[in-house]
Amino acid sequence: MRIPSALAAALIFAACARTSTPPDPDAVRASLIAADEEFAAATAAKGLEGWLAAYDSTGIQMEPDHPFTPGIPSIRAAMAPAFADTTFRLTWQPTMAFASAAGDLGYTLGIWQSRYYTADGKGQVTTGKYVTIWRRQADGSWKVVFDGGNPDSSPRLVTSP
Repeated sequence: MRIPSALAAALIFAACARTSTPPDPDAVRASLIAADEEFAAATAAKGLEGWLAAYDSTGIQMEPDHPFTPGIPSIRAAMAPAFADTTFRLTWQPTMAFASAAGDLGYTLGIWQSRYYTADGKGQVTTGKYVTIWRRQADGSWKVVFDGGNPDSSPRLVTSP
């Protein structure tokens, strides 16, 4: 008895699909933490351009009291005023990461701090929590598809560093 070629191809495909091993969850989580830390370092070094480089072209940013900002042009417009202030500093640290079983989608959670000063040396420090959702790219790197956070309840007033 002969097996039709379409059925044979389907059987071979199914066999190959079952033999692929899922990615190591610990390694995927570690790569997400590393991607988030690289995102923070690039932002610290390059400001707005470092911030934008981490985003997928379809990425969305969410900020309190603002509409969603879909796409890099919208994210640039939303973040440009903050990064134009030479005293503005945005720092963050991922504290945990989770990933899909396939290892192609994941998210990081962490804490952030923003700081800026006025010309008279008065400033404000705001802290909060964030979630960043990442999608693995064809080259194995991660890109941000969603970023959002919420500030803690009370900013602190500070004086020049």
